[in-house]
Amino acid sequence: MGKIGKDIILISGIVFIAFLFWLVPFSVNGKREMGCGKVRVFQDGKEVGVYDIGKEQTVLFSYGEEHYNLMVIEDGKVSVREADCPDGLCVRQGGIVRNGESIICLPHKLVIRVESDKEGAPDAVTY
Repeated sequence: MGKIGKDIILISGIVFIAFLFWLVPFSVNGKREMGCGKVRVFQDGKEVGVYDIGKEQTVLFSYGEEHYNLMVIEDGKVSVREADCPDGLCVRQGGIVRNGESIICLPHKLVIRVESDKEGAPDAVTY
């Protein structure tokens, strides 16, 4: 085996190891257990509700007399299905499922955050 063959094997090994380091966090963090968390909702800085992520439900939040956000919890996922805010970013964000994820509607001062009931592994360790 020549020098070029050894170089190709070495480069292929490095690429394979890099791929594994990239893939492992997705497979570990991608798993979620249904019904093991809650959804906390804050409006204008005050908590307005706590909901079980495992229970399918639809909740309407109003801001002022004419503004609203429609939150939907289904299949262990939380999303804003409708909102009358000018940018609609909260609706386009899609569903959230993991601990710490949130949907924020700035015009309506609404924050929807997922919190897990179980302690997970730390995201990072600092020495």
